[in-house]
Amino acid sequence: MVQTARSAGTAPAAPAEPVGPATPATTGRLERGVGRALDGAVLLLATWTPVYHLCLLLRWGVGAAVVLEVLALAAVAVALQLTRGRRGGRAGPAPRAAVATVAVGPAGSGGPTAGADERPPGRRRARRRAPALVVALALAAAVLLAVRAPWPLVAALWLAAAAAGTATAVRALRRAARAGDEPAGYEPAGRAAQPSRSGVVVALVWAAALAVLAGATRWPNPDDLYYVNLSQWTAERGTFPLRDTIFSDEVFPMTSFPPVASYDGLLGTLAHLLGVPAASVAYLVVPSVATALSVLALWRLLRAWRTPLVAVALSLALVFLLWDGGPGYAAPGNLFLIRLWQGKVVLLCLLVPLLLVALLRHAERALATGRSARRDLAALAAGGTAAVGLSTTGIFLVPVLALGGVAPLLVARRWRAAAAGFVVASAYPLAAGAVTLAVGGRSADDFAERRLFRFDPSWFGHEIFRDGVYGLVGVVAVLLGALLVPSRAARVTTGVLALVVGVTFVPGVTRLAYDLVGLGPTLWRISWAVTVAALVGVLGARLAAGGRRWRLLLPAGVAAALVASGLPIWSSANGVSLDWPPRYERGLGSVVVAEDVIARAEPGDTVLLPEQDAITLTVLTTRVKTVAPRDYFLDQLRDVPGFRYEQRLLLVRFANGEVVFAPDSEVVAALDDLDVDQACLLFPEEGEPPYRTTRVVERAQLLLGAGFTPTQRVGRTSCYAR
Repeated sequence: MVQTARSAGTAPAAPAEPVGPATPATTGRLERGVGRALDGAVLLLATWTPVYHLCLLLRWGVGAAVVLEVLALAAVAVALQLTRGRRGGRAGPAPRAAVATVAVGPAGSGGPTAGADERPPGRRRARRRAPALVVALALAAAVLLAVRAPWPLVAALWLAAAAAGTATAVRALRRAARAGDEPAGYEPAGRAAQPSRSGVVVALVWAAALAVLAGATRWPNPDDLYYVNLSQWTAERGTFPLRDTIFSDEVFPMTSFPPVASYDGLLGTLAHLLGVPAASVAYLVVPSVATALSVLALWRLLRAWRTPLVAVALSLALVFLLWDGGPGYAAPGNLFLIRLWQGKVVLLCLLVPLLLVALLRHAERALATGRSARRDLAALAAGGTAAVGLSTTGIFLVPVLALGGVAPLLVARRWRAAAAGFVVASAYPLAAGAVTLAVGGRSADDFAERRLFRFDPSWFGHEIFRDGVYGLVGVVAVLLGALLVPSRAARVTTGVLALVVGVTFVPGVTRLAYDLVGLGPTLWRISWAVTVAALVGVLGARLAAGGRRWRLLLPAGVAAALVASGLPIWSSANGVSLDWPPRYERGLGSVVVAEDVIARAEPGDTVLLPEQDAITLTVLTTRVKTVAPRDYFLDQLRDVPGFRYEQRLLLVRFANGEVVFAPDSEVVAALDDLDVDQACLLFPEEGEPPYRTTRVVERAQLLLGAGFTPTQRVGRTSCYAR
């Protein structure tokens, strides 16, 4: 017999939010609308990804891709309708016991279970000591990270806390299984879930407000030169490239290969159909839409975890993200709305929470019924496929998420359901990884030669968690997640994922991964699996649930500390500007320079620009080529015949104002051999050493002597043409 747990000081668990193509009508219109929007986004990305890959393989263009996508969506709609009809005609699978939903007891206890009081006193004391040990280890790791203690000590304490937390969560789940309890939060088939209207209203308000803010922010990022350039090629030409589009019209090999992510092709296809530049879709539409959906996905994850006071939890999570600005490209806040036009950031903010929800529903249902449900497996397959479409990071991130998601089933010895969940979620990512290795996949960034400090976890660990209050709160939330997340199954998943992240923090692991499979420093993205902001929200909700009259003071105090110690991500001090109406995510001056150069150029021309202007031009057009938008993009093509690597590198340094160890005659020869039609130079700012101004003046005179004439000056940039 199962007891309903209502421990003193513990708020009742929130109702379940099912995952899948349809939600019960009883969950309310607002929640149905949110669910459909999120499921629709995943479905679009999931169906587009194989369509795009098929078109790449067969060299089909936009027209064929659109037809195939329409057919795929129609097929899914028919399948969903048939499935819905079958479900309506018969009762769902009966769980192994007709029970009420079980709320959790005190943190780490898993709730009261039958016969718990009959255990020997020593074992009961050990059960009480285990959560205390986790708390002590987590606080020690957080404090040491916050004060920048030696990293090996931080990593050791992280691993110890994560292991202890996972063990505690595993024991709680096993005790529940022995007592015959359902996993916390599972809703037997046919049992209506009550909507949390206050929570969904707060989520929608946050989503709308942050969508507006996302549209108004501008934070140029150099990664766009590759991804948006691919989209622009599709927008201009209606095809999906398999060879280089940055330096040539598919003459040279592609610097990052193969182009697995389908997201760039999707944006290019939309731009092609609308007759607008790809940058207009990527910069003016996607940030607001993706931000709104990401807020709703975060809310959905908190609901699926049975988080009490979900509106409080969501608000604290968003405060954590919004004031997490400052140095550090890997910090959760800097990977939120100010970069939510990039596929990898959409993967982090939208797909990871939804995949965790899908994995949890699969685990909870299989724990209760003993088998996997088709709709849960379909949600996992769609999520895994969509993740690969957003970024190649999905190739290694999804299997890690899947491993954590099926861990509760492994604990309960539900081997078949665990294998089904892992295989279905990971099949497309693992297949994409195998194909990438088979065709000699490569990245433009040579991790073994450039910026080697990125292999050091003491560097990227602080890039993720920073130090001070943010490091303290973030690490405590992650390492206590195995105690504080209300769902028993989700506790196990959270603990396992924190443990895996801790492995990447061990010095030498990233280098070993690079030597074995080529992942290298990119392995830091495993940290995305722990959804730091969501766990901060859970921490705040549990602090609030522990009190009575003044229960909101504790999460409010945490929020105040975050605001006081943080930096708004939209702040100019964070390198972000606010513009309304929305503008392209490039510097205004560089857009003017690039547009003027494009207007003067003929298709096929080659131009020489300083780095930021070169990136902007590469984003805006594929008809005009730059000598090189970034110097390291030259490395993969170093030995390609006709590429003229040495001359390109010489001119890049010339345009960027770097020291050039070559006579003027070699610079002129490179301008002639690469047939440079226009060139721009960046003059130093006031107050810089006089020799820098002298250097640029001398280079301007060299251009004049080589037959160039001045065309325009925008700010510090002067351009010449011949």
